[in-house]
This record gives sequence, structure tokens and C-alpha cells, in this order.
Amino acid sequence: MVKFQKQLEGQLVPEWRNAYVNYKQLKKIIGQIREQIVLEQQAGNATHGAQHRLTFSICTTRSRGGNSLVVNHKGQPHDLLGSEAEESYQTELLGPLPWLENEEIFFSRLDSQLNMVNNFYKTKEREFLLRSKQLEVQLETLVEIRGQLAACKIGDQDDSDKEIDIESGENANATNGMKNGSFRVSRSKVGHAQKMLRTAFVEHYKGLTLLQNYSSLNTLAFAKILKKYDKVTGKDVMDTYLRSVETSYFSSSDKVVSLVEKLEALFTKHFSKNNRREALVSLRPSPQCDSKKKTFCLGIFTGCSSSLFFTLVLVLSTHSQIADYLESSSFRISVYPIFSTFALLLFHTYMYGLNLYLWERKRINYAFIFEFAPGTELRCLEVMLLSTGLTTVFTACVLSHVVLITSRSSDLVKDGQIIPITSFLVFLLFIILPFNICYKSTRYYFLRCVWRTICSSLYKVKFADFFLADQFTSQITVLRNLENISCYYVSRYTGADSSEVCSQNHAIQHFELFVAVLPYWWRLLQAVSKEVAR
Repeated sequence: MVKFQKQLEGQLVPEWRNAYVNYKQLKKIIGQIREQIVLEQQAGNATHGAQHRLTFSICTTRSRGGNSLVVNHKGQPHDLLGSEAEESYQTELLGPLPWLENEEIFFSRLDSQLNMVNNFYKTKEREFLLRSKQLEVQLETLVEIRGQLAACKIGDQDDSDKEIDIESGENANATNGMKNGSFRVSRSKVGHAQKMLRTAFVEHYKGLTLLQNYSSLNTLAFAKILKKYDKVTGKDVMDTYLRSVETSYFSSSDKVVSLVEKLEALFTKHFSKNNRREALVSLRPSPQCDSKKKTFCLGIFTGCSSSLFFTLVLVLSTHSQIADYLESSSFRISVYPIFSTFALLLFHTYMYGLNLYLWERKRINYAFIFEFAPGTELRCLEVMLLSTGLTTVFTACVLSHVVLITSRSSDLVKDGQIIPITSFLVFLLFIILPFNICYKSTRYYFLRCVWRTICSSLYKVKFADFFLADQFTSQITVLRNLENISCYYVSRYTGADSSEVCSQNHAIQHFELFVAVLPYWWRLLQAVSKEVAR
């Protein structure tokens, strides 16, 4: 059974961490209360000797039935907007028996936690109410503009970039801060605005569900800690205090529930063509669970790649011909660039998988930051599965090449020479594979980011493009290897001497320097484009 403290840590919102009930601190105070009770019992035992059982029984009975508490409430909990008075709770401890010093500290901290949670919830609810009104105004503006576009018959694909004058209504003025007049829009601009507004609705809905979860988690935290207090002290204060918790604003307010229902209705009508099921799928994407099949395949690929790697090391250390082959010019020009490129790319994917592990551990919403479509982002498990699978293929190719190239049969040697370039072409085909297998959405998203990075001055720069350009600046060796691979095989196809053309030709050497500078040039274009867009 998972302890509640770990459950709380696993479900809380990292940005709101300090606004949750400090369950660990309250639990520590209860531990001190337990120690103080034990000390008093031991002191009673030393005084009364053989009568300690009777004394303990009497003390327990009196503590259960004698002492009580009253939670005093100040403020109006249901007057959120338009009232500056803060709601506060303060517990009054009643006799007849004296309360322990740590018990007074416990309820003082408990009151401060309740007041903190209440005030934080009010603040966040006020922010979400304001944000909801803004989104409603923007949606009304979008609907108004789409209606005017439809009236002007701008709907054909050929007219997507054609701009027309639109009269700015009250909603448009409120949203854009424009004076009465007109502004120019096109079908493509309206489509882009609709996509951005749809994303804003989805993220706002996620925020509302997080606030609901915040309320339920803190209510459960108060119940758990009070139950633990009653168990340690033998008192019965849980029901009394929980009544105040349940009637407090953060636990009793239904404004967020109303906002969620209203948001679902608006999203269903304007973004899902009145298909409620489709709307709920977009608003509440089902979390990807760690499949046992993926975990099993990850273990298989890890074992296979490790076995192949150790076998490769064994072959390299036992064959006497390997050293001569590794020093040959054919290996350095044709084989080494391909295999080193594979190795560097695999190392990069492992580092990306490690990043995902840390982001998931810290509950960073990287899917939103990189603007992945809901449910299409790869998690650490999937990236590691892909990395170990490619590592298995890579080590198998290297081992096969080494075994065949050092064989005595000339036919096998020729087959071994084909393996590097064949594996390289298969890898390129894997990236552009049009079938919906092996994470097609992620592969094509990567290709789109590569294209936007290369053409940085022609597209709006997104965070994913910045991130990819930074990765390119770390892979200069890979880009230079790709240039060497292309030079070698193109020169072989044309019948020229590849060693002379690729290593001694000044034009090729200058082009190699140009390729090495490209990632920095792309990054500079992105920075300039971002600055110009401001």
C-alpha cells in the first residue's frame, strides 16, 4: 500500500508545491506528541508502580471524553469577488484536561495550513474566472470573423491567403484594443487563430482540472493527518475539525465545476462540431500507461545489444587482421564515418531519453512546451525502447561487417563492404517511412522541425525549432561525416578517385567548413527572426 505522503508528492503540481498541506511537517509534530505521551506514561509508571495499567486506562478515558475543540471562523467564505476580507480559521482548545504543548503547536500549524490552502484556492479561482471570460470574448470574436468571411465567400483553398476588410465589432475591439474601424484578415490567418484558441481552451481546461485535484488532495490530506492524530492521542477531534474543512471555501465552492461544464459545452460546439465524445477525448487525453509489452521489449533489446557489444569486443581483440584493417584508408574513408555517425546519434538519443526521465520525475509538462499533439509525445520508456532497438541493429551491423571483412572468401568480403552503406540507407528510409508504425507522428514532427530549422527565415520560430538547432550545434561531427559519406559514394559512382577528391580537393575542403558553420548560421537566423517578430 502506497503511503499518502508519496501519493501526495506524486500527484501535486510542482509550481504549486508550497501551497499544499505540509503533511510531512504535521506528521513530524504528531511524532513529537507521541514521544511526549510516552514520556508522561513512563513518569506515571515510575510514580504509581504496579497501578500503571489502571492509571493508563483512566487517562485514556478522560482524554477521549474530556477535552474538545472549537474551530472559530472569521470572514464570509462564499464572498469571493468584490470582498477584500480574508477568510481565516482559528482553533480554540477546551478543557478540562490540559493540552500538551506540541498539541497546541499542531493545531496552530493546522489552522495556518487551512488558511493558506483557502487563500491560494481563492486566488487561483479568481485567475481562472478572469481567464475564462477572456477566452469567451476571443471565441466570440473568432465566430464573428468566421461569419463575415463566410458571408464574403472566402472559403476556397485557392483563396486561403486572400485578405479582406473585416469590420471590427465590440468583441474584436475588446480583444485587440482597436478603435472602431476595420482590419484585414485571411482564411489562413483565421485558421491559425482558431488552432491557437483551441490549444488555449485545452490548456485552460487542464488548469481547471488541476485546481479540482488540488482541492481534493488537500481535503484528503487534512483527513489523513487528523486520523493519525486521533490514533496517537486517543482523542476524537477528526469529525469536528473536518466539518470546518468541508465547509471551507476551497472544499465547498462549485465555481470551478461550473467553469468546467461551460468550457466543455463551448469546446463541443465550436471545436468538435457538437460531438461531445470527440471533445472530451481532446480535453481529457487518456494517459499513456507503461505497457508490459514495451518493458519486455526494452529488456530484450538491452540484453541483445549488450551481448552483441561484448561479442564485438571479443572479436576485435582476437582477430589479428583487425588492426591492419582499422588502419587502412578504405576503413577511414568509407566505413568509419558511417558507423561513427550512428554511434553519435545513438548517444544523443540516450541523452534525450535521460532528459525525458528527469522531466517526468520533476513533472515538467514538456509535451506542452514542445507543442506536441496530445497523446503523441514519446516518454522516457519509449525513447529508451527505440534507442536500445537501434543499438541492437547497429552493433549487429558492425559485428557482421567485421566478421565478413576479415574472412578469407572474397565474396564475403564484398558483402561486408556493402553493410555500412546499406544500414545507412535503411536508417534514412526508417525516418521517412510513410506507414503508421514506429511512432510516425513523432518522426514526421521531427522532419518538420528540421525543415523549419533549415528555412529559419521563412517560418515562425517555435521552441522546438530552437531546441533542435541547439542540438545541431552539438552534432557538427555528424554533419561533417554526412558530407564525407556523400563525397565518397558520389565520387565512386562517377569513377573518380574518392581518396583524392574528398581529402585533397580544395573545393570539397571549403564545403566541409561551410557544412560545419551551417548550424550556427541557422541558430543566428532563428534569433534574428524572433527579434524581428517582436
